[in-house]
Amino acid sequence: MFFETHRELLQAAAEANRTRAAWTGYAPIAPPDVAQADALVGSYDGATLSLSSGTDAVITADEVSPFTGKALNVGYSAPSVDEALAGANAAATALRDAGVDLRVGVCLEALHRIHRRGQEFAAVTSHTTGQSLTMACSGSGTNALDRGLEAVAMAWSAMTRVPEKVTWQQRFGKSEVSLRKRFRVRPLGTALVVACASFPAWNAYPAILANLATGNPVLVKPHPRSVLATALAVGILREVLAEAQLPADAVQLVVDTADAPIAGQLATRPEVRMVDFTGSPAFGSWLERNIPNTLVFTETAGVNTVVLDSVADLSSAMRTLAGGLALFSGQMCTTPQNIYIPDAGVRTDEGVVSRDEVIAALVSAIDDLAGAPRRAGAVCGALQSAATLHSITALADAAEADGTLLRRPEPYGHPDYPQARAVTPLVIRVDPRQGAALPDGEQFGPVAYLIDCADTASAVEHATASVRHHGAISSYLYCTDDAVADAVADAYADAGASLSVNLVSSMPMQFAAAYSDYHVTGLNPAGNATLTDESFVAGRFRIVQDRRQIEGR
Repeated sequence: MFFETHRELLQAAAEANRTRAAWTGYAPIAPPDVAQADALVGSYDGATLSLSSGTDAVITADEVSPFTGKALNVGYSAPSVDEALAGANAAATALRDAGVDLRVGVCLEALHRIHRRGQEFAAVTSHTTGQSLTMACSGSGTNALDRGLEAVAMAWSAMTRVPEKVTWQQRFGKSEVSLRKRFRVRPLGTALVVACASFPAWNAYPAILANLATGNPVLVKPHPRSVLATALAVGILREVLAEAQLPADAVQLVVDTADAPIAGQLATRPEVRMVDFTGSPAFGSWLERNIPNTLVFTETAGVNTVVLDSVADLSSAMRTLAGGLALFSGQMCTTPQNIYIPDAGVRTDEGVVSRDEVIAALVSAIDDLAGAPRRAGAVCGALQSAATLHSITALADAAEADGTLLRRPEPYGHPDYPQARAVTPLVIRVDPRQGAALPDGEQFGPVAYLIDCADTASAVEHATASVRHHGAISSYLYCTDDAVADAVADAYADAGASLSVNLVSSMPMQFAAAYSDYHVTGLNPAGNATLTDESFVAGRFRIVQDRRQIEGR
């Protein structure tokens, strides 16, 4: 029933995957006002959500709103490793035998219901991650739903490319041999999806739904400080599964605490055949190294670089770059960090602008954003974790001590939540040629390193070496010479990194379009999986066949 209801949407998504054209399956979600958002989140105060069977244990998550500083006070059923795996095993056969259309229909209906409750999801996402309500409606709302639909459509296309049955005929000597052959999709096994704290939906939806569509029971493990939005999505999936007369435990929420993590225990159990992980490079690398018989998909973090060669209009480019540094307080995997400025400065249509003037223009653009509280609130949001604020403050103090500080990470006055954990970008200037040390990897949060370099060629050489060593998810170039831009794109491609050139518009520089942009290349240390290419879905199932000779032939 669900499949037929959403068939046209699925077919349109599959076509968008093929053409890579601009398309969306979901209407924009209007942000709730602040009072509505507070009330929606407050409605869960004291609630206990049971999103797995077979357990009486409950964990009250350590979820504290980055905007209000108040605990959400929500409890969740907390199955043990054995209980969660038992539930998945009990659901596996019915899920497998349900068939492609029924499983895909469940995924499509769940996405539809999440979209219908978009304002509620936005409010909960905002108060657990620190995203502004606007971003929670877009990046964690419609864009995340589109990423989920993209994965479902990709999986459906891959599974249905092979016919269910065929009559095969071939002559052997004087005889014609006829066989009836069946080809059946068979899932790999139980899947574990580990979500991150700051952007729990964008990567998790594709992983959860790709697994479910291909017939694999899913254990969803949210970050212990950012659970509720993921829990609501799991609740909807379980509701739709039950309506489809499938076991709700085909999708379960598995919660833990920071002091007693459970992801490593689950990932190393032989019953778990796939792990999708978004989060720290340390744990992502551990997963890739330590569970060799398990299919592992990772997105971790890298050092995203910007090379400034030439621009048409400096002020427009600096406003775009300032917005990119400030967006969601730098807590996006696509946020720029290391910005290279040549000794000779940056060429513009008005002439060459010196490095000092470029730096002044960037700092001024950040200050302008920070000085407009309502705009800053919509752009910056808040820091998800107090640990991020402590780390940025320590970096600023160290930079001030060694004379490299250009701008402190000052708070802005949030117009609705004066107690918000709000901060604007820290800017540090370094010259590696003078022995200045660059950070060893990503510095999470709004941190920009302005790096002195001899010229564009040396900047690209240094940046692509960083890609190979640390990884990168998004890389940026400003260059008005197409021949130079092509050469730089080749250098980044050889390093396994995507490149965006001359982004100056109302579109945030970090924006990645579902159905069109490939997110993470899988060719550098920032992650081994790509949203959403065929390799992201194809490994989750296999085709098994049986063949039967037709009597008398």
